[in-house]
Amino acid sequence: MLYSDNQVEQRFSRIHQLLDSPEFKHDADGVNPWQPKFAELIILVDYILLRAQHEGKRIDFYEGVGVHGKIQDITSLVSWLRAGLPNISVNPQVYATNPRFNWYFNRGTGYFANGVFFTTEFEGDLAFFLDDQRIYLNRQIRRAIAEAELALQGTSN
Repeated sequence: MLYSDNQVEQRFSRIHQLLDSPEFKHDADGVNPWQPKFAELIILVDYILLRAQHEGKRIDFYEGVGVHGKIQDITSLVSWLRAGLPNISVNPQVYATNPRFNWYFNRGTGYFANGVFFTTEFEGDLAFFLDDQRIYLNRQIRRAIAEAELALQGTSN
């Protein structure tokens, strides 16, 4: 057995808590850094997408995914982001001051303080960046989780 149903349900529950986190609102006060919660979210989403893949139900949409190299769809993008995260046991302040993490709300184009050029295409969505890789909170993360929940309904090991 790769993952128990209980473990999957616990992870879905935590993902939904994180998706509604005040740190991910466009008007967040900045008191609590968003980066540790983003890292936790990516780790959990990666876990769920791997479970779906294990069940033969890979989540494979590519809308808004910068398809190149090994990144071919949402599952490979999340796996790339997961692999690029600093060690999760690191002090959360390390995440908060890491110049590799950025975010941008709404549609726009520009440069982050670390010199990385960015483009976001969707009004009203939050885009997270790890280096030059982008993932949208609503159009990609929420969609991937919704599709995984549907795909994994009634599966058991």
